[in-house]
Amino acid sequence: MFLQECIGILRMRAKICNFPSCNKLIKQDERYCESHIKPKVKPFENAVRHNEGLYNTTRWRKLRKEVLSETPYCAKCGISKNLEIHHIVPPRGNEGLFFDENNCVPVCKSCHRIITAREIKIVYKINSM
Repeated sequence: MFLQECIGILRMRAKICNFPSCNKLIKQDERYCESHIKPKVKPFENAVRHNEGLYNTTRWRKLRKEVLSETPYCAKCGISKNLEIHHIVPPRGNEGLFFDENNCVPVCKSCHRIITAREIKIVYKINSM
């Protein structure tokens, strides 16, 4: 059975799995054998979103519109497209902080990602100490 499988794979122009010290034969267009393929995990798939329900409220939409009308550009880079609202102090479920206009600043999508990634790194470093 194993020999027939190897012969069949060789006919399809096989190569060796890229995983270190693995000698299994795989198809030419693959990188790893079945035992070394990692499942694809989407970024932030397991993230805990404390404020998720608050974003769909009329109160939030009104506050967001207010903040964006007062400052219609990114606080970091100055562009005026793809603006989002960033909470300076992450509210983590605290409604008072979430709806505090002084805690909200408009940033573009790319700056928001950078800021959030830095915040996550800081929290991760603190929690891993």
